[in-house]
Amino acid sequence: MTLNPTAQNYRVAVNAYEAGRPSYPADIVAALPLQGARCVVDLGAGTGKFTRLLLSHLAPGARLVAVEPVAEMSAKLASEGKVEVINTRADAIGLETGSVDLVTCAQAFHWFDNEPSVAEIARLLRQGGTLGLVWNVRDDGTPWVKALSVMIEKYAGDTPRHQSGRWRWILQDPRFALDKEIVQDHPHRMSRQGVFERIVSTSYVANLPDAEKAILRKKTDDILREAGLGDADEVVFPYVTRLYLLKRV
Repeated sequence: MTLNPTAQNYRVAVNAYEAGRPSYPADIVAALPLQGARCVVDLGAGTGKFTRLLLSHLAPGARLVAVEPVAEMSAKLASEGKVEVINTRADAIGLETGSVDLVTCAQAFHWFDNEPSVAEIARLLRQGGTLGLVWNVRDDGTPWVKALSVMIEKYAGDTPRHQSGRWRWILQDPRFALDKEIVQDHPHRMSRQGVFERIVSTSYVANLPDAEKAILRKKTDDILREAGLGDADEVVFPYVTRLYLLKRV
């Protein structure tokens, strides 16, 4: 298998991704079975936003492996030297069979919701191990957030996305049993500039020509102005965080 071409656009969106994307709620991390875990794999680790949270909760001596196919995304995480980083695809992780207690996929599983990748995850996890799927989802129930989503939707094409729901087939996969689902509001405070960085951190927007991005910048400013946020130094961007914990059976 090859990396999805749209995912490769993240090569030019590293700074925007780090600046514009939210972290994750403490309660979501606390719900993961990290106590006693000897080996954890963060799959699709990106710039390491979720990886660093895992690291802060693991016991000394536990192994944490960040897997990210786009080396530009994981470069800073790798340079910090606190986490083992492997630049490879989800279907070719290559760790020892049954050696992993927990696999997490934060903001990532929709990119590799295919049989080869799930087979590799199932191979790595010990019996009774856990797969944690996490997404921060824009809350389109807020009108100005919905307007931003509609604005960029025309660029999406067939890009894999959480919103498609295609990934949900794993919830019925016989190799796993859904153990828990948690849904939590997650407001994210950011600068007004950060809102635009959130837009250009989207895979199918990141590689647009500068002229097209300039148009999106103006439209973003117009949407914020119409929402009464045009002069705000700080914007609260509403998200909903979803966590699915699946046991390896």
